[in-house]
Amino acid sequence: MMLQTTVLDGLQCLVVETQLHRLAILPELGAKVISLIDKASGYEYLWRNPGRPLRRARYADAYDRYDLSGWDECFPTISEVVYPEGPWQGIVAPDHGELWSLPWQWDHQGDTLRMWTHSVRFAYSFERTFRFTEAGPIEIHYTVYNPTPFPFKALWSMHPFLNVTPTSRVLLPPGVRVRVELSSGERIGAFLSEHPWPLAQDRQGQPADLSRIGPRGEPSLEKLYTTPLPTGWAALQNEEEGPFLAFTFNPQLVPFVGVCHIRGWPDASPTYSTILEPCTGWPDRLDLAMTRGAGMVIPAQGEYRWRVTLHLGAGQEALAQAISHRANTNE
Repeated sequence: MMLQTTVLDGLQCLVVETQLHRLAILPELGAKVISLIDKASGYEYLWRNPGRPLRRARYADAYDRYDLSGWDECFPTISEVVYPEGPWQGIVAPDHGELWSLPWQWDHQGDTLRMWTHSVRFAYSFERTFRFTEAGPIEIHYTVYNPTPFPFKALWSMHPFLNVTPTSRVLLPPGVRVRVELSSGERIGAFLSEHPWPLAQDRQGQPADLSRIGPRGEPSLEKLYTTPLPTGWAALQNEEEGPFLAFTFNPQLVPFVGVCHIRGWPDASPTYSTILEPCTGWPDRLDLAMTRGAGMVIPAQGEYRWRVTLHLGAGQEALAQAISHRANTNE
């Protein structure tokens, strides 16, 4: 692994390079991964909004005022919400959480890049460590530390805007179902409507393939959550033998995946991307997740650890090998 520091749009940028991959990460902007390239093909997996420049974020600002690009981390909520219980009752958890708008610290040793930051309104610290191997996938290790004498309930969601085409497909384990967080015009129903995956029906009874974003057209946004996953993987592939990105993880620690198809949101912008979101709870509002027992609990004076493994490649055979990978059952 080689690491160089440079500047991108006035922000410090870490460029990490192995024999297989090249990543660009912005520590001053939530440790956002702004570029993820497979060196064999030169394919860029992350989408960058051409109409929105990168700039430092103001803490607790609205997420959609900024670049809408790359890969952020959402924690301890996705939607802005008033924390409902415990010593933090009444404190506002910001839109898309705290992490994306905070500067992160970092260090690297050998094949690892460790990055971390600290909460402003709560007591936790959050750490993400990349481990790069020269001949395999990228391991992403997460740890949340809670130094207080009270358990802390939260949501975590990975939030990568991915490059897609009208024929790109999101792939999920067989038998999973999905619930609606948001569907423009309630095309496939209201909040928490449930459907089989990937083939469902819209409100007019017409077939709806939920795995595809579809062609560019009228602005729309569709956000779905899976039911608890039977096995820990999710993938997106462009064309049948084309490039793919796959995540594997322990489904006991990361039980859900969000799928968000965006065309032109939040306005008539050129946004055209799918966000594939391994996550620890649903829906986007932390208080509603807590009432459903669908979140994570960081124990008092303790920590919560999990791991996601990122696989990049092309073709059906390589994809089948990637999704057969299983995260360590202890993480």
